[in-house]
Amino acid sequence: MEISLGLAVAVFGFLVIVSLASGMWIGFALALAGIVGGFVVGVDMKPFIGPTMWQSINSFTLTAVPLFIFMGEVILRSGLSESLYRGIARWMSFVPGKLLHSNIVTCAVIAAVCGTSVATAATVGTVAIPEQEKFGYSRRLVTGSLAAGGTLGILIPPSLMMIVYGAFTGNSVAKLFIGGIIPGFMLAGLYMTYILLACSTDPSLAPPRERLSSAYFGNFVQGFKEIWYVFPLVFIILGSIYLGWATPTEAAAVGAFFSMVISALMRRLNAKVLKEAAFSTVTTTAFVLWLLVGASLLGTGLGMAKIPAKLSALVGSLGIDRYFIWGFVVVFYVLLGMFMDAFAMLVLTVPVTYPVMVKSLGFDPIWYGIVLTILLEMGQITPPVGLNLYVIHGLTKDGKLEDVIRGIAPFFLCQLIMLAVLTLFPTIALWLPGKMFGY
Repeated sequence: MEISLGLAVAVFGFLVIVSLASGMWIGFALALAGIVGGFVVGVDMKPFIGPTMWQSINSFTLTAVPLFIFMGEVILRSGLSESLYRGIARWMSFVPGKLLHSNIVTCAVIAAVCGTSVATAATVGTVAIPEQEKFGYSRRLVTGSLAAGGTLGILIPPSLMMIVYGAFTGNSVAKLFIGGIIPGFMLAGLYMTYILLACSTDPSLAPPRERLSSAYFGNFVQGFKEIWYVFPLVFIILGSIYLGWATPTEAAAVGAFFSMVISALMRRLNAKVLKEAAFSTVTTTAFVLWLLVGASLLGTGLGMAKIPAKLSALVGSLGIDRYFIWGFVVVFYVLLGMFMDAFAMLVLTVPVTYPVMVKSLGFDPIWYGIVLTILLEMGQITPPVGLNLYVIHGLTKDGKLEDVIRGIAPFFLCQLIMLAVLTLFPTIALWLPGKMFGY
């Protein structure tokens, strides 16, 4: 006997909440909810457990995950991020807000070689916070810009979130990467615009900017010497994908190799760096893959109970404007971000929201991947669970978490504005993917 949609949703929802609340690892919690929920609603899950676990991670696309993680770890642990920050700070010295802009630009650049939000925020924050506290910058603006800037790590490619989304939904990771370039740098521009306006309106928020002079050209050249390595590395990754020379996985392999070459050329590579980078890569990759396994088992249970299909049919039959449904989805993710990590949000919700948004309402899957990534970014800075808030707070000596939360509010608004712009003008996210070679 087939149970109703409402009862099936209630069963799976209850099991997910109880499993997560029990404190077990998220991947195991999702797997348990999927298996037990399937049996409760009358689905024999035994024949699907083994094949689902294998198929969820038996993917050439997912090979890019450890490679991109390793590339970012080598760059971060070899200390190249510190020289990157110093170089960009030289370039930003004449702009109102000075080092605050360096926070955003450095996060954006590191995002182009890292792929994770928390690592980006922690890396830049470690260098930036002591420097900016010493010169009397507004603590709220410092911590807010770093927490928000860190979220660029999952929007500006390479992005682990996009890899997982692409593998989960069967969409091109290459197109997702290229589609995230313009929105990612536009969002960084919105952050910097706010900083510029805030510091121009209230000069006490940051030290006075330097005047443009002949000495600035020398600073510009010196800054370039400290960040030159980023340009060939970014071209190797994004340029090769855009031009059709390499798949994301191939680009990740080449990028990981060149990250070691660059670190060696700058005399920053040693056995300790490689060991720490390799260990961190293994632990992070294991975490991501276990999430995928658990989410796939949950998705199988939901699919066998026909919840996504029934929900899509229900939404399609309501006759409500699709943008109203999209607004509801935005609110849903913002609220969910208050209680759940971004990766968990992604793998838990995509099996349900993707069929509704793409298959039922007709939104472009690449566009949805980009805006979903921004929604996941918002979860990274939404209290009480936003990881970036705690990472940045932990780097301050005697600061209050309240200051970080208040500091992030204007940047959260910038993310909402970016969502509205992409909703009104989806071509922003789709134009570059449509011009790619070989796709």
